[in-house]
Amino acid sequence: MTTLSPNRGSRRIAAICGGTSSEREISLSSGKAIAKALNEAGWEADILDWPESAVVYRCNELKGYEVVFICYHGGAGENGRIQAVLDVAGIRYTGSGPLASALAMDKIQSKRLFEYSGIPTPKWFQWENREPPTAEHILDNADLDLPIVVKPASEGSTVGITIAKTENELASGIDAARKCGRRIFFEEYIPGREVTCAILDGVRLPVVEIVPEGGFYDYEHKYTKGASRYIVPAELEDDVSVKIIDIAMRAYNLLGLRHYARVDFRLNGFEPYCLEINSLPGMTSLSLVPMAAKALGIEFPELVDRIVRMALLNENRTSAKG
Repeated sequence: MTTLSPNRGSRRIAAICGGTSSEREISLSSGKAIAKALNEAGWEADILDWPESAVVYRCNELKGYEVVFICYHGGAGENGRIQAVLDVAGIRYTGSGPLASALAMDKIQSKRLFEYSGIPTPKWFQWENREPPTAEHILDNADLDLPIVVKPASEGSTVGITIAKTENELASGIDAARKCGRRIFFEEYIPGREVTCAILDGVRLPVVEIVPEGGFYDYEHKYTKGASRYIVPAELEDDVSVKIIDIAMRAYNLLGLRHYARVDFRLNGFEPYCLEINSLPGMTSLSLVPMAAKALGIEFPELVDRIVRMALLNENRTSAKG
């Protein structure tokens, strides 16, 4: 893990959150939790509930802070745009650079990279045309059997995702995904277990198994207390756990991520399938990265302190490559 001697004098951190994406409420929860933990760790953290566009014309205000802790989820706060603005302004920030953020947020592009690099991922079929496809067209052309997972290309927190078991559900899933944007894709449903692996400064945290109480790990199950159970570390055969951790690290390095991220999987028997990477995973009381870190004895204030110190060691103006 990175360590750092006392910083250059200022201890002010801006926890920038809110934004205008569909994950605004989760972003606010992350911002509040992170600011509280930073204050406990000895920093002077301010919560800035700003729309993403405000970052462009309020950069001078952000220059008064030692580090900007990006607590946005989804939209322009996670897809590399805000990261690029901060890079140009010479402002240090937490999380990955512009290119890595963009690749992680765009599930179609990241799946292409997974396939190219031999990272196991479910079969899929993309749709980027202006007009939405019919369910019949997908069943005839996608080389996928029901159930089929329908996903928007650039959303988080399972927003707009449907596991379609019938043709009618597939049609409804297309409508739901298209509400999030024109670019959608269809994915093979992998039966089995839901697991995730977080990376912190190049260190693999314990694998977490997620057990939704009915249904699948959708928005409600993620953010409703008691709607899911978590097993940390996941009860897996050693070789399976090693395989998941290895794939997570390969995916992390492939996209050029830094500081921290979370890689999500479906586990069918002994075979893990990489679904996606979250470059700015949730950091609330129910979030998976803090949960995994705690299993290693890293409490939340120490976790966010480490992330800030990673950012202090980065020269962000050189990090546009990711």
